[in-house]
Amino acid sequence: MSRTRIHTYLLFLSLFTSFTGCIEEVEIERTLKSDIVADDILVVEATITNELKTQQVSLSRARSFANDSTLLFEKNAIVEISTDSGDVYQFEDQGDGNYLSKTPFAAEEGIAYQLSVTTSKGEQLQSDKVVSIGESNIDDIYAERIISDSGEDGMAIFVDSSNPSDGFNNYRYTYEETYKIIAPNWTSREFEIIRPNFELVTDPVTEEVVEVLYPDVQLVPRKNEEQICFNTVLSNQIILSDGNALDQNSITRNQIRFISRNNPILSHRYSILVRQFLQSPGASDFYRTLLQFSQSENIFTEIQPGLIEGNISAVNNTQTVVIGFFDVASLAERRLFFNYTDFFPNEELPPYFGTVNCKSFFAPPLGNPEKDGPTRPGEEGCPRVQTLTDLIQLEEIEYFGDNDPPDECQGPFLVTQRECGDCTALGSNIVPEFWIE
Repeated sequence: MSRTRIHTYLLFLSLFTSFTGCIEEVEIERTLKSDIVADDILVVEATITNELKTQQVSLSRARSFANDSTLLFEKNAIVEISTDSGDVYQFEDQGDGNYLSKTPFAAEEGIAYQLSVTTSKGEQLQSDKVVSIGESNIDDIYAERIISDSGEDGMAIFVDSSNPSDGFNNYRYTYEETYKIIAPNWTSREFEIIRPNFELVTDPVTEEVVEVLYPDVQLVPRKNEEQICFNTVLSNQIILSDGNALDQNSITRNQIRFISRNNPILSHRYSILVRQFLQSPGASDFYRTLLQFSQSENIFTEIQPGLIEGNISAVNNTQTVVIGFFDVASLAERRLFFNYTDFFPNEELPPYFGTVNCKSFFAPPLGNPEKDGPTRPGEEGCPRVQTLTDLIQLEEIEYFGDNDPPDECQGPFLVTQRECGDCTALGSNIVPEFWIE
């Protein structure tokens, strides 16, 4: 069976990352050339491992690339992985293009595996038969403060690896990084709205207004943990083995990640789980080619489009365009923790997340003349701005302190942006099961 030849490598870079998270996303409409004609392109990604788990296959379909960049998840496909020993593993559609095996299984060394897909349109796809080539180890994982090639100060994560079974060192890496977030302007109290708007109390008989009730709030103890949170982010790059080869079985100082010292994810405590895949030579060539294209300085002006060969092709319709790769890989994984102060003692923390300024406070008016500051004299009055209760309802602010007494056109409380006072705006307040201090 001949492999699918893919001349539009830029198209593949845009689509394949949607499922694998292996490379930085490139906008499809910027990469497609006018001579590319494709109304239906099937995108397949599947790597099964020797880890006993529910394995996953991802399917999508790209349409009408000449006009837009629509990427649709493939629904209701029949997905199976079979072995040369007679086992067949069926997969179920879980939505969003993800198909999970009905039963957990682990790829075994020396067994050939083959992926088969039948789409809802009746298209039949099949991969080459792939055999796991052995097992590998992560011998060490460590962090060092370095100056990058671009002259930036930060943290590098390195991995030392070995493959005792044979001389193959075709490693691909992914990672999950988890970091602690501490809201710098957190307080133990939060706003509770008593009355969001004006209310008029009228006499039930005369219907005359007898009282004006102004908007009001009160401070109550926080109900939830909102000071310390955690966030987990998946890798979005192709990372291949490129360290120092000690011998045919060992590689050291594979740099998995570089983090600028100005990146707020380093601010307190940081953890990274590195997953190492021992790939087949074909998979290694496939990802290395993708990596070369993604790192090109002139990726949008290549004169000769690259030729990327996957190992999945159409069986019953030669007009079906398929891109993707099926692989059977040995998996090793290891986790690392470190604190900012371990490498940056007595140094200022990185800037807070995004454009948030946690050193800036303001006092929005409550709309209650009994509690707000004075208005400006004359007809000028106060500018029309969102009131305190508006901002509370929009979940944009948190209480920081009392503003006593309020100045002109100010309200009775100092507030901070929500991200500065409530860490759940940036992460989860649930401590991960693996987390250790």
